[in-house]
Amino acid sequence: MDKLLEIQWGSFSTLHIITLVFSLVIVPLTLYFTLRNRSEKTQRIVLFICSLWGPTSVFYSFFVWGSQTTYLEYLPLHMCAINALLLPILILTKSKVLGNMLPLYSLGACFALIFNTFQADYRIFSMVFACYFFAHTFELCIPFLLIKFGIVKTHPKYILPSVGITFAIYTLAHFVNLWVNNYITVHELTNIYGEPIIPDVDYMFTPGPCGNPALEFFWSILPYPYFYLLTTFPIIAAAYGLMNIKFIINWVKGIVEKKKNNKTV
Repeated sequence: MDKLLEIQWGSFSTLHIITLVFSLVIVPLTLYFTLRNRSEKTQRIVLFICSLWGPTSVFYSFFVWGSQTTYLEYLPLHMCAINALLLPILILTKSKVLGNMLPLYSLGACFALIFNTFQADYRIFSMVFACYFFAHTFELCIPFLLIKFGIVKTHPKYILPSVGITFAIYTLAHFVNLWVNNYITVHELTNIYGEPIIPDVDYMFTPGPCGNPALEFFWSILPYPYFYLLTTFPIIAAAYGLMNIKFIINWVKGIVEKKKNNKTV
C-alpha cells in the first residue's frame, strides 16, 4: 500500500501517457457527449462546478506552498493560474472577450500537461497532483466546450482586445518577476527551514524558458528575456484563425460572390 501511494507521475512514462489520454481525450469527450443534448443551464452548472478545480489549485499553491517559502512566489500570475480564476467568471457572465481569450490560454494548459518537467515527481495519490492535473484538464477543454455548445460566440473583433489584455498581463508579470526576485535577494528571504530562497520567480516565464522544453524552442529563435515569447504570435494567429474559421470562410465566400456579381453586371 505504501509503495502504491509513492507512485510518481513521471514524464512521458506509461502513467503520464495514460493520464494525457484521459485529459486530452476522455474528459473532453465525456463532457461533450454527456452535455450536448442538455439545456444551457445544465451545461453551465456542470462546467462551472468542474471549473472550480482551477481556483482550488491556485489557492492551494498560494496558501500551502507559499507558507513554506514566501507568498510572493505563488501569486496567480502564470497563464494557467489566470485561466483558472477567469474560467468560472466566463461561465457565469458569458463574456465575449474572455470567451475569445481563454481558448488561447488553454494551449498553455495543454503544454503544462504534456511537458510536465517540474511536476513529474508529483505522487499521483496526493492533493498537489489532483489540484494540478484536474485544474489543467478542465482549463484545457472547458473554453472549447463553451464555444461548441454555443454558450460563447467567437468573432474576429474580439481578437485585438484578447491579445491586448494578454500582452498587458504578460508585461505586468515581467515587472513583477524583476521586483520579486530583487526583493528576495535584497532581503535575503529564507524558507521555513531557514534555507535561502533562490530568486528565480518566473511568472508567465518572461525571464526565459526556465527548463521548459516547449519554451526552449522559442528561446532558440530569440534568446532574450521577455521578447522571446513574441515569437509565438504565428501560433496565436493560427489558433484564432481556427477559432474563427466559419467567419473567415463566409467572408471569403462574400468576396467571391461580390466579384461574380460585378462581372455579371
